[in-house]
Amino acid sequence: MRRALAIFVALAVGWIVYMIAMMMTVYDGVLSMIFQPIMAVLCSGFFVGLALLVGLVLRIPFISRWWQASRLWAVALISGSLSILCFGSLLGITEVYTDHETGRQFTGLHSAAALSAYFAMIFGLANWPFRGKNVEPTAAPNGGPAAPPVIPRVTEGPPSVS
Repeated sequence: MRRALAIFVALAVGWIVYMIAMMMTVYDGVLSMIFQPIMAVLCSGFFVGLALLVGLVLRIPFISRWWQASRLWAVALISGSLSILCFGSLLGITEVYTDHETGRQFTGLHSAAALSAYFAMIFGLANWPFRGKNVEPTAAPNGGPAAPPVIPRVTEGPPSVS
């Protein structure tokens, strides 16, 4: 249930970020308002699927313990991604584009930085590290070595009578 919620949140946030980016760059009026939401669903759905596929690496036990040990990794990934998406152009991570209709050139966020940050944001959301019953029961909460499992003592034979 929690994984489904993480996937839904990743899809929703991906849709919102896509729509903001498209409204800032390629808004063409009413037709954009009809087709861009559909493209946002397709694009964010593709990236969520890709994030879940790449996220299978998180099933490897030592990587899983590291990822599940703290939500800090996911928060840092999402925060860094949003920072690049919002402020990357100001930091000089830019590329020159040409408007195909007017021939006018403009500078925007580099496409590799935009796609990488978008993917990293969706990856962090879709593979959000949940604690609880899905985590190994002996995993240490701080990412250290796992505690040995508790094995109940079994005595042989009936209890002694004194």
